[in-house]
Amino acid sequence: MAGFFVGLVLAGGEGRRLQSYVQQLKGKGRPKQYVNFIGRRSMLEHTFHRAEKLIPAEQIFTVVSRQHLAHAEVRRQLAARPRETLIVQPANKETGPGILLPLMFIYKRCPEAIVALFPSDHFILEEDRFMSHVDLAAQAVKYDPTRIVLLAIEPYKPETDYGYVVPHADVGRPCQFGTRAVSAFIEKPAADMAFKLMTQGGLWNTMTMVSR
Repeated sequence: MAGFFVGLVLAGGEGRRLQSYVQQLKGKGRPKQYVNFIGRRSMLEHTFHRAEKLIPAEQIFTVVSRQHLAHAEVRRQLAARPRETLIVQPANKETGPGILLPLMFIYKRCPEAIVALFPSDHFILEEDRFMSHVDLAAQAVKYDPTRIVLLAIEPYKPETDYGYVVPHADVGRPCQFGTRAVSAFIEKPAADMAFKLMTQGGLWNTMTMVSR
């Protein structure tokens, strides 16, 4: 696996905020990443399709919670994935441990790998454009392996349910990859703070990260 560019899809969450809507929509409950809100593919399947524009399927690892496998639809969606790329966490311990477990798995096999982390519950219309930025982030990490590059989006409204990234002011020479240092992270701000962040250059945090 030397020199590999690896994808890591986070699908271990429970999606509690949408549980009642999913129950109403589908007649049964399941985490939102396994639901097809638009078209025939679930959000997870859209994530696989998007990641495979840049990374081969056998190099895309997926972390799921053990209890998810009780759903027949979940098993169906995962059945087509290369068996050795599925990482089952014993229980959902939220994002930190959910990232650490598969990273340890990958590190044991390829400590030099560059890893792109993808949440599994995002809808992205311009997939090619998005993945070109993931590719650019990977180039930046390859150039400087000490970097953790996070993709962020310019907001179009003061959304209070999202996390925000506050970039440092532009000083000195611009980075050749267009990256900027982060000044602060602000999670789910109140409405007045969200408006202030939006008007002062704050960005929505996509949680899509690339690093060694």
